[in-house]
Amino acid sequence: MKNFTQRLLLFVFGIPLLFFLIVCFQKYSHAGWLGLIALVTFLSSYEAVDLFIPGYRAKRRHLIPLAAVFIALSPLLSPLLPQQIDPVPLMLSGTFLVLLIIELFTWSPEDPHSFPRHSLGISAALLYPGFLMTYPSRFTEIEHTVPAILLFLLLNFGNDTFAYIFGMLFGKNSPKIAPVSPKKSLIGYIGGILGSLLVGFLFYRVYPELFSRGIPYLFPFFLLIALSANIGDLVESAFKRGVSKKDSGRLMPGRGGLLDSIDSLLFSAPFFYYIGIILLN
Repeated sequence: MKNFTQRLLLFVFGIPLLFFLIVCFQKYSHAGWLGLIALVTFLSSYEAVDLFIPGYRAKRRHLIPLAAVFIALSPLLSPLLPQQIDPVPLMLSGTFLVLLIIELFTWSPEDPHSFPRHSLGISAALLYPGFLMTYPSRFTEIEHTVPAILLFLLLNFGNDTFAYIFGMLFGKNSPKIAPVSPKKSLIGYIGGILGSLLVGFLFYRVYPELFSRGIPYLFPFFLLIALSANIGDLVESAFKRGVSKKDSGRLMPGRGGLLDSIDSLLFSAPFFYYIGIILLN
């Protein structure tokens, strides 16, 4: 019950603040949304470092989250570069090479295996969440940016909320969907998918001008977002189990860490962007 109360309080206070940042700063080049991406990327990257490089406590530890932020916001550099140059792989490879060089010259013979271990961990932390957060940054390229962002968030929130409610009410005796996450039930998984579909179709009824295609095209779109969101949740569970952690952190009351809260967003964002530029105006 305590966990449910914490989730409810986070929903009551956090969701309005989130929508305020998205809606009220749209006149300023969507500064609220992009600032939120930067903050979430920075904080969740610290959690990613703990997952991928357990025990990493070097003085340069803060450089990895900073590099992840630069990668996440790198789509904003597009107007400054020649049209044929994509800033995302440029920033991703550049920051990785810089961190690799720093790691190379701080290598210690007392721990000869640290370089390959740390290098792989750094690359993973830059990809997750850094690279995957470039897609929410690209949402500003969609014509109706604010409604598109709200749709993306609501599809994921609908999936998460309905999965939690269905699982809590009906999932006790339901088959589990994956051994890596023994608390995730099949009924909760189905409930989450239904939640995304319901939210998506309600959004279609309220804001039909956002969509360039009808229901036959939107059904598989909403379904794919729900499926990818659930996969993202399972992937993060696998990361945590690999290092024997229950939560990625403690920043979010009732939910654990930031990565625990954005894992579904990270995996569904690429699908939403690439399909959304076709189906959304």
